[in-house]
Amino acid sequence: MNDGPYARISVLRPHDGKTVDFEAGYIRHLEWHRQAKDPWTWFGWTLWAGDRQRWFVYATFNHSAAALDAAVDPAGDERDNIVNVTPHSHFAGSALYEYLPALSRGTGEPSTGTRVELTTVDLDAGSERAFEDALAAQQSTVQGETLWYRMIAGGTRPRYLRLRPRANFAALLGDPSVLPNELIAKATIEIMTLRPAMSYGLEEK
Repeated sequence: MNDGPYARISVLRPHDGKTVDFEAGYIRHLEWHRQAKDPWTWFGWTLWAGDRQRWFVYATFNHSAAALDAAVDPAGDERDNIVNVTPHSHFAGSALYEYLPALSRGTGEPSTGTRVELTTVDLDAGSERAFEDALAAQQSTVQGETLWYRMIAGGTRPRYLRLRPRANFAALLGDPSVLPNELIAKATIEIMTLRPAMSYGLEEK
């Protein structure tokens, strides 16, 4: 259900040599969410290509501001994180994004494609309008699922994020991405692999 435009996207970096322990601990933490009857869906991806290889990205989408204020038992969530997740990893970033439907093709929540291209775009200050206008101008030519988000808080602004879920590498590499590079200060393109066992609520979709 699409209750609002906001997404929370966070990154965990497993400690060296602790990947197996981290994954087991994170799966235990997801069991806490089940026991707490968390109504949100949580996606989990492992970064497969990029400087952050083997880092873990988790995210939840389509929330209103009121829904963000009503997250299930934040104190209990944090306690369980301290027990099961933080001994084997550290939090490497967390940001709040707003979905931009006029620039995208798809809904505010990505499909469960096996591979996802994650593109992070940093702009020079003051170029946001021109960048969004350029994306809007090419939106009608976009063929596959392409989701754009504007960062609200959690890092250096102005920053945008694009998700392009695909079923496999052939679909991803056969659909080259296009960016208005003349407006971009820095762009980082990474590929993620969906981890169904490290996700929550996907089985209900």
